[in-house]
Amino acid sequence: MNKYLSLFCLFFLSCTESDHPDLLLNKLKINKSDYDEYLINRSNGIHRLGGINEKDSTWGIITVHGYYPMDWPTKGFEWVSPIVELSHRKIPVWFFKYDWGDCPENSADHLYRETEKLIDNNSHLDSLWIIGHSLGGVVTSLFAEKWGRDFPITIHSIAAPLAGMERRKPDCENISREAYKISSTVSYTQWKTVKDQDGAFKNLKFDPQEVFIDGGTSILLPGEWNNSRLGHNRSIQWVCENI
Repeated sequence: MNKYLSLFCLFFLSCTESDHPDLLLNKLKINKSDYDEYLINRSNGIHRLGGINEKDSTWGIITVHGYYPMDWPTKGFEWVSPIVELSHRKIPVWFFKYDWGDCPENSADHLYRETEKLIDNNSHLDSLWIIGHSLGGVVTSLFAEKWGRDFPITIHSIAAPLAGMERRKPDCENISREAYKISSTVSYTQWKTVKDQDGAFKNLKFDPQEVFIDGGTSILLPGEWNNSRLGHNRSIQWVCENI
């Protein structure tokens, strides 16, 4: 019995030590070579960026990451500089971690529940922004269709394959969309990258960002920014600096 208990404790400790319970600005490593996946290596759910009192602001921003291949070495790094940029606004910032291997419909439902809890536990909030990138943009767009509460949400979906995406789980509902109908209590903007400049889309036969947004706005990002290609991941930084 003690043997099994010891093994369980070792397993439990090894799991919890790999998860970061906090989200502190001074632990986010800006240099890619130093990045330790601190941002993404945490439990699923909403995590608040420390150092800002939630009650000092009547609104805040939830950020939503995208999909990562299993062997991707710097999961979450594309969000480090944008989160630092958002922190300069001195408003609450949250990071929504979810299982990117799950169906996006399930992740959208998870985000819905977490957002409801956030609102219910912070009665001083009168609005929220949600910024989703890539698969996270699909998740936030599905959320935008479902949102039914009389609480204003502003959603920014960035470089998201809203028209369709490869399914990695056979039991997921197949998404092949031509349009999204946004809830009346959601202010929605789709930010599209230039397909030929986007490393995730440029080799596809079609642009998976091309859909009709019923009740929202679609904006094409510039192909270059600061004399460099504005691609899939840099699009987050552009939007966070310009909205």
